[in-house]
Amino acid sequence: MARLKYYMNIFFSSYTIASLIVAFINTLNYSTSFGVEWIFQMALLCFIITILMFITDIVSEKFFGNIPVFVFILIGLIEVSACVLLMGGLWFEWFTLNVNWISEVIVIDTVVYFSVFVIMFFQEKKSAESINKIIKNGRNKNGKDN
Repeated sequence: MARLKYYMNIFFSSYTIASLIVAFINTLNYSTSFGVEWIFQMALLCFIITILMFITDIVSEKFFGNIPVFVFILIGLIEVSACVLLMGGLWFEWFTLNVNWISEVIVIDTVVYFSVFVIMFFQEKKSAESINKIIKNGRNKNGKDN
């Protein structure tokens, strides 16, 4: 259940951050291409990315154990960028696949990825602190100070 909550947080965080960034960029370009269809397309894209990350996490845990953080981040960035380029560029036709658009999309993907990464880091840190507090209180009640 905790794992489901974790990936739901990733989905909602990525959807929110990506939507805000794209909306901000569109306001700078005076473009208003947001419709109901775009909202569902963005949600589907974020959902697919979340599922892909879930599968990658399971595979990496089963076969590779603990991998270094930089490898985890690199794989995540590749997954996100590949999904956005393939789904957003080819399927949804949000942009054309040329050097300018690809570089802009990769920058946006990187910002969204690290934003979600930071959000999840602080949520995990908060959870760990709560668990440690519960453990410490339990020890104090049982007469053990350490």
